[in-house]
Amino acid sequence: MERFVVFVVLLVILYGVGRHYLRTKSDKESIKTGTKYREHLQRHSSSHWREELARSETPEYLYDYIVRVIEHGSDQFHFPGGVMEGGYVPKDAAPGLACYVMKLGGHRCPYPASKDAEMYFSSVCAGCHGNDGKGLHGTYPDLTRAVLLGIAKRREFLRGKLQSLQKTKNE
Repeated sequence: MERFVVFVVLLVILYGVGRHYLRTKSDKESIKTGTKYREHLQRHSSSHWREELARSETPEYLYDYIVRVIEHGSDQFHFPGGVMEGGYVPKDAAPGLACYVMKLGGHRCPYPASKDAEMYFSSVCAGCHGNDGKGLHGTYPDLTRAVLLGIAKRREFLRGKLQSLQKTKNE
């Protein structure tokens, strides 16, 4: 008899847990596919995209972008020279190097540049980008452009997202 009681109790517990899981999962699915939820996501995403697009015009955004590329690399442009791997310089040297790259492009760096930045650039970066940062005749990216290619590409993406949301809204 004890075994039967234990079996029934376990069966009831399993039934309750299973029912709760299925109900919760189904409720979540109906919420996620609901019109109000989709509208909320569009409003939320569009406000972030607009904010990022506005921020992409700032020196801080440029600085953060350059630091990210120095630390993590970039393979989005398929230049003849190949992929830029990240981590060629110590992590603590990336901020100063970013300021030096900004200076090459005529941009004001929002933070103080390090004394070693020019040395890092000439010993690590200039082999591909040239001492002037212009990219060795198109084999590597020109770092002196008014808008770096990665930022231009991101702006294009953000504008496309905002335009598609606007089209959806107008339909």
